[in-house]
Amino acid sequence: MKKTLLTGAICFLSLISNAQCDPVMAFTQNFETFTDGVLPQNCWTGNTGNPKLTVATVSGNKVLQAYSFFSPTAPIYIVSPELTSIDGNQAISFTAQPATGSAPGNMTIQIGTMTTATDFGSFQEVGTPITVSASQTNFARTIPASNAHKFIALKIVADTQHMAALIDNINYQPDLSIDTQQANTFKLYPNPSDNKRVTISYDSNAVSSVAIYSVTGAKVFETQIDSNSEEKTLDLSVLSGGVYILKLQSGDFTSTKKLVLK
Repeated sequence: MKKTLLTGAICFLSLISNAQCDPVMAFTQNFETFTDGVLPQNCWTGNTGNPKLTVATVSGNKVLQAYSFFSPTAPIYIVSPELTSIDGNQAISFTAQPATGSAPGNMTIQIGTMTTATDFGSFQEVGTPITVSASQTNFARTIPASNAHKFIALKIVADTQHMAALIDNINYQPDLSIDTQQANTFKLYPNPSDNKRVTISYDSNAVSSVAIYSVTGAKVFETQIDSNSEEKTLDLSVLSGGVYILKLQSGDFTSTKKLVLK
């Protein structure tokens, strides 16, 4: 009876954990709140078994460790939380380096997207593979828009046994280098805002939705702009000072901007 009750409690806790994995617009993850061991944890998933993907503490820091073990050339997947959308306006960045004691050889990381957190067959490559160099290196790449895919993934492949790489500081944030003519029609001012009031200007004959997210991806504010309005002023006094991500969606147009409240 005790075993049955314990099993039921574990299943119930699992359901609670899964229910908390709501789609996010962006994320910034250094894995410091994770426990050593396998995924899934905190809405991050990956492959299980051999080759191995684990959370590990290295020099006092939490990282993801990808280890080829006895399965060279078999891919290791790191999969992000589900995203609200992949609109082509955001970029992924992360750090990678070989683990101490890793066997010599070549290890590459291919950035891509997936339809679900466990459908590795749906992995769609973005750009060319990245080679893990001898020292810690920062990588960044803009993710193109996709309607069907809602997950960002790193596909890691080694060419020999007992190779290991450490992955950390995985962020998915607005790519502020994107500056298209379409995006320029969307204006946000003043930014930074000293009084937590900002005005949005966008020429559209459709109802537009505005959502504001924290840098961790939590939605903290939402409103609409009527189709006959050329601009709308938002009172954001309910929000604390800091950096946010503002997303405007109007018909087929979607754009994001970094917002700073003082």
